[in-house]
Amino acid sequence: MRLGLASSGLVLGLAGVIGYFAVVLAVPALVPFVRNHAAPNWLLVAAGLGLSLLAVRRAAPGAWMPRVLLGLNASLAALFAAFLYVMLSVPAASGPAIGAAAPDFALVDQSGKTTRLADFRGSPLLLVFYRGHW
Repeated sequence: MRLGLASSGLVLGLAGVIGYFAVVLAVPALVPFVRNHAAPNWLLVAAGLGLSLLAVRRAAPGAWMPRVLLGLNASLAALFAAFLYVMLSVPAASGPAIGAAAPDFALVDQSGKTTRLADFRGSPLLLVFYRGHW
């Protein structure tokens, strides 16, 4: 029974991690949302860790298998956290200070004419940058 709890805990932890990647690979349009809001996956991982801990608490003093499964489950959760919050983290980028003048730049418009930011000094200007899709 206690080994069943520990095994179920590991299966729940695996379901949380594998479910994350299944959604990311199956529905690429949701990747930013899923990456930033992996709460359902973490709930499965946490439930799995809870079952594994319960199995260890209920295990006989000499039983080692529930502890091994708890260790595997905890390692899996740690690797998942490292992947989400260390490997996928975007490093902080420095930028201009708030209120500082934008550096001058030149771009070619749709008619082939070069336009500089300095050409608009003193008049209101709205710049919209599109990231593109690649």
